[in-house]
Amino acid sequence: MSDTTHPAPRTTLQRRTLLCASLACALPMSASWAQSVGVTKLVVPYTPGASNDLVARLFADAMAKRTGGNWIVENKPGAGSMLGAEHVAKASPDGLTLLLCAPANMGILPAIRKTMRYDVERDFSFIGRIASSPFGLAVNSAVPATNFAEFIQLAKSKPGTIRIGAAGLGSLDYMGSSLLQAQLGIRLQIIPYKGMSPVLNDLRAGHIDATIVSPGTALPLIKEGHVRMLAVLDKQRSDLLPNVPSSADLGQPRLQVLNWWGIAAPAKLPTATATGLRQHMQAVLADPAFTKILKDKGFEPSGLVGEAFAQFVGAELGAWKQIALQENISLDE
Repeated sequence: MSDTTHPAPRTTLQRRTLLCASLACALPMSASWAQSVGVTKLVVPYTPGASNDLVARLFADAMAKRTGGNWIVENKPGAGSMLGAEHVAKASPDGLTLLLCAPANMGILPAIRKTMRYDVERDFSFIGRIASSPFGLAVNSAVPATNFAEFIQLAKSKPGTIRIGAAGLGSLDYMGSSLLQAQLGIRLQIIPYKGMSPVLNDLRAGHIDATIVSPGTALPLIKEGHVRMLAVLDKQRSDLLPNVPSSADLGQPRLQVLNWWGIAAPAKLPTATATGLRQHMQAVLADPAFTKILKDKGFEPSGLVGEAFAQFVGAELGAWKQIALQENISLDE
């Protein structure tokens, strides 16, 4: 049949349609996902203004620029960050509802609570980790321990007398204090507060002896001379306090207290959607401009994406479960 049997305009339209379809199929998954219709909502299970919220907004802005899509941050605090996590776990697995996950909702609370409304390893697809920030052991300057070894010696010589403040039962610093006890064979007097601000006030005044805190948070007190940081509880040193040894430097590589932030989606996320999200996230994390912003804000950029991040979350959960069991830490309803 000759081409003259069809009107020219229709032939042109059909050819264009076929050409466009072929090009669409040739696009990588990441580009295809970027063109999906809808607004991507990043649920932050914390109140606005803190470091959790800041990391989420920096990342959402970078992803919006990268994909050309619309990204919004929705704060959904409650139940120690579990309300937002539960919301995402029950959302449609279309890649348009994501969770800013962190140690509390992915590791600590699932480890110490008797009942949970979601299962970390069953109910989420893990996309990647954005950034991290190590915690360190800080002491009041009057404490007769000028280094980590002297602190351990002091704690062993006076079991249960060193007062270490924490921002509440189940907080990262509380669990970090429990980790010190479990791994170093020492006994501390862990004093729970309602937040980190009163902890730091009492540490500055000498009403408590020590706390587990991020270097950035402790830095003003260190500069004033009221507080000393004895160790950064991570595999590497902090750029903020380069002269303070890491736990690896001290021969304690398993002694890690790391605050981190990552992205998770509901379980059963389509492969193409998950691949697209991860590819875009890798590109954002590899962007020097983005990593500089994170470092300027005191965060350490991360490169954990996909299965590597999922394994990291699983290891964190397992480690905190072990500490909770060993130190008899549980949180009732």
